[in-house]
Amino acid sequence: MAETIKIVGHKNPDNDSIAAAVSYAYLKNALEAKKDAPEANYVACCLGPLPQESATILERTGLPTPELISSVAAGEKVILVDHNELTQAVDGLEEAEVVEVIDHHRISGNVTTGNPILYMNVPVGSTATIVSGLYELFGVEITPAIAEVLLSAIMTDTVITKSPTCTGCDLAQADKLGAIIGKKATDFGLEVFQMRGGDNDLSVEELCTHDSKEFKKGDATYLVAQHETVTLDTAMEREQAYREFLAAQVAEKGYEFALLLVTDIFNEGSRFICEGDVSRVSEAFGIDATKAEWVPGILSRKKQVIPPLS
Repeated sequence: MAETIKIVGHKNPDNDSIAAAVSYAYLKNALEAKKDAPEANYVACCLGPLPQESATILERTGLPTPELISSVAAGEKVILVDHNELTQAVDGLEEAEVVEVIDHHRISGNVTTGNPILYMNVPVGSTATIVSGLYELFGVEITPAIAEVLLSAIMTDTVITKSPTCTGCDLAQADKLGAIIGKKATDFGLEVFQMRGGDNDLSVEELCTHDSKEFKKGDATYLVAQHETVTLDTAMEREQAYREFLAAQVAEKGYEFALLLVTDIFNEGSRFICEGDVSRVSEAFGIDATKAEWVPGILSRKKQVIPPLS
C-alpha cells in the first residue's frame, strides 16, 4: 500500500507556498504513476487560509485545494516547500520525518534529519521557479492549469519581476509558462495582483498576517509581515489600526518587534510600520522606526529586510 507523504509550505501561507505545494504534489504523483507499483501518494497541504489569488486560480483551473492541517504526527513523512525554519513550519515537525526540502530562502540550520535527503535550495525569486524547472528535469508535461499556478507564484514572489530577488532563471521559467497559457507573463502578473481585491477588502488582521513570518536572532523572536499594494494611500489610511494589531501581537507572543512592510509595487518602495522595540529596525535601515517612514527600493523581505535585521 502506498504511503502518504504531505507536502506543506509555511505558516501564514502566501501564494508561492500554496503554488509550490500544489504543483510539486502534482509532479511527484505523476512520477509515481509511471511506476509499476506506486510507492507513495503525495498530498498538498497548507497551514492557514488561502491567499485570495491562490483560491481564485485553483477554483478557475479546477485543481484541488490543499488540505488544511495544523500539525503532523510523530513519524509522518513531510516535504517542506518555500521554507526551512522551524518557527515557520507545521507544528509537530520535530517528531515527524522530513524527507525533502524545496526552498529559496536562507538556511537556518534548525531543521534536522536522521537520513540524507533531497535538499534543494536555489537563490531564485520563487519556489515555483524551482518546481517548474523540475518538471523539465523529470520530463513531465506542465498542463495549462499547473502553468497558471506556477506563473502566478513567480509573479507574486518577484513582484511582477521588479523584485531584486528576480533572476534570469525566474524570467525564463515565466516566459515558458506564459507561452503555455497564452499570455505575457507580466500581464498575467498584474491580473493576479488584481485578484487580491482592494486594500480595504481585507480586515486589519488579514492584511497584517496574510504574508507574515517569524524570525529568530539569538534568544529574540521577531515578526515581519508584508502587504503589497498598487494603492498605497488607501492602504495607509488604517495605519493606526495596524499599529494596534502589531502591538497586541508583540504583547501576546513576546516578540522583540513586529514590522509590517506596506510595499508599493508601482513606486517600488515600502513604508515601515513597526511596534515593540524598534531600535534594531531604526539602526538597520537608518530610519526613525517609530514613524511610518518611506524606504525607497525595498521590495523584497527575503533579500533586503531580513539580512540587515539578522
